Amino acid sequence: MRKRSFIEGAALLAFAGLLAKVLGAIFRIPLTYIIGAEGMGLYQMAYPIYSFLLIISSAGLPVAISKMVSERMAYGDYFGAHRVFRVSLTLLACLGIITSTLLIAFNGMVSTALGNPKAIYSIIAIAPGLFFVSVLSAFRGYFQGMQMMSPTALSQIVEQSGKLFMGLLLAWLFVDRGIEFGAAGAVLGVTLGEIAALALLLGIYRREKKNFGEKGREKVVKRNLRAWDGQSDGEIIKKLASIAVPVTIGASLMPLVGLIDSVMVVNRLMSIGRADSVISYTVEEATSLYGLLTAYANPLINFPAILTVALAMSIVPSISESCALGHQKAVAHKAAIAIRLTLLVGLPAGVGMSVLAHPIIRLLYRALDDGQAALAGNLLSVLSFGVVFLTLIQTLTGILQGVNRASVPVKNLAVGAMFKVVTTYTLTGIPRINVLGAAVGTVVCYAIASLLDFSAVVRYTNTFVSFSNFVVKPIVAVAIMATAVSICYKALESVVGLTLATMLSIIVGVLIYGLALLAMGIVEKNDFRFLPGGDKLGRVLYQFRILR
Repeated sequence: MRKRSFIEGAALLAFAGLLAKVLGAIFRIPLTYIIGAEGMGLYQMAYPIYSFLLIISSAGLPVAISKMVSERMAYGDYFGAHRVFRVSLTLLACLGIITSTLLIAFNGMVSTALGNPKAIYSIIAIAPGLFFVSVLSAFRGYFQGMQMMSPTALSQIVEQSGKLFMGLLLAWLFVDRGIEFGAAGAVLGVTLGEIAALALLLGIYRREKKNFGEKGREKVVKRNLRAWDGQSDGEIIKKLASIAVPVTIGASLMPLVGLIDSVMVVNRLMSIGRADSVISYTVEEATSLYGLLTAYANPLINFPAILTVALAMSIVPSISESCALGHQKAVAHKAAIAIRLTLLVGLPAGVGMSVLAHPIIRLLYRALDDGQAALAGNLLSVLSFGVVFLTLIQTLTGILQGVNRASVPVKNLAVGAMFKVVTTYTLTGIPRINVLGAAVGTVVCYAIASLLDFSAVVRYTNTFVSFSNFVVKPIVAVAIMATAVSICYKALESVVGLTLATMLSIIVGVLIYGLALLAMGIVEKNDFRFLPGGDKLGRVLYQFRILR
């Protein structure tokens, strides 16, 4: 497997991420038929706990592994790169065992705190996955540091495939015993998917290990090696911790807020009256509303973030390599490209999803009744405004991590998280707003954190950002696209039906947006050279005078 440019690596990871998300969506749609809205709420209740402990055990270390491996690779130190992986694998395995054990030991206490004791079965089912995904993360971080993105991409597909087939099968087999057991069966599929992905990476590692070993015996020809040469295992762990701890703290903030949401939203809804009644929501009704937010609307806003997640994973080792070699102009150039790509994807995705929020919900979740579909559509419409900010956070965080400023996005996200908690608590307590308040809180959090991150990237990388080309022109293009999509859907729905009208409107939106970018000169010939096979496409478009 060859080393790729960070854009090529991002494209590969984005494709795998998109396919994984499609598999995840396919998984959720039939799952709603099997376990219903209450079951989906129970399914989602286990996830904030799992995500929070997973962040502690494995979120920061893969980034640290990737960064340290790429720094050593910049000087041809293959042996040192493998030492980092070996030490990290042991550390992550130990952390995985500890977090899995803690979750199993305190499952009863956790389920009670969530407000629904039935969640205990889902928590038990997900606990072993913490160990397997921790080990899995060590392999992914190592391959990413080598700038080999194919193993991570393949493992993501295998992980989601295992979740899809095993999760649905187990949910269907167990649901007759009760909704809580059906939800636990679906969660167990997640653990089994992680085991399958780990088996795949072990196989790839065994195949590539010989090449790594041969390279490791080669002498490093660079004279200006860094202070990492001759480091003991303890020193490597200390260096890993110095990178991983701030990353882990930052990564844990949103799952922690999600955990707070899982406690606060359900209990807050149960404490208020309905708009037309003084009767409080029951635990089942509050759980169902929480399920509409977290299982139906929230996952959809993560689709546009697939590219930026991939971009962030790819940009860290690439910028770390340039930073280690002292190539500051390359750092600024790569950062500018990443920010520009993020805005060109995040803006149209967020606005387009907001315009088509209700048709998308009705298309994907036909099991919902009219009232549930309308509320889920409203939730998605609000959350979609946060897409552009979420995508920016991911890319900007990767850039800051690459230039050794990992603590900066942590502080910025903490500020955003505080605003989210206050906003969610306040608005959710208003009967007419109820669960929509949690969606508004999420958007506020992302907006504040992304703006602070953007300011930090400009300050630390000296990246030049043209306000006209990066913001104004894309917004104009998005406005044209949104208008076209809205008109197209309204004209087609009564003629061709929901499904075809939605799909055609999305296609029209993509085409109109692309043409608007080209017409305003936002996309140029040189932009295509960063994409796989983009040189040929760029030349063709230039010859036809579509590109400038």
